Amino acid sequence: MAKLLVVDDNQSICQLIHGFFSDLKGHTVYTTNVPTEAPDLVREHNPDLALLDIVMPDIHGIDLLKQLREIKRELKAITITAVDDEDIAREAMERRAVEYVTKPLHLNYLDTQVTFQLMS
Repeated sequence: MAKLLVVDDNQSICQLIHGFFSDLKGHTVYTTNVPTEAPDLVREHNPDLALLDIVMPDIHGIDLLKQLREIKRELKAITITAVDDEDIAREAMERRAVEYVTKPLHLNYLDTQVTFQLMS
C-alpha cells in the first residue's frame, strides 16, 4: 500500500480523505490542515503522493507544491480546489501536478486518479 499526504486547511476534508484512503483502501495517510507542516511531513514520512488544496491561508497550494518538490523531486501531487479556474489548473499542471480535482470531491473519481498515479 502507498503513503499519501493530504494538505487542506479544512479539517473535515482531511478527515474525509483520510477515512476513505486509510480505512477503505488500506493506504497510510498523513494529514494536516496547517500547510506549513507539510514539508516536515514529507521529510519524515516520504509519501508517494500528495493531495494538496490550492487555496489555503499562509501559502498557495502551487507554492507549497514547489516547496515539497524541493524536498522530494519525484513527489507526485494531485491538486484539489473549490475554485474551478483554468488559469490555476494550467499553473498547477505547469508545476507538474499530475491532476487537478475540483470540490465537492467525488471520492470514486479521486480514488481512480490516486490509483492511476500510484501505478504509473
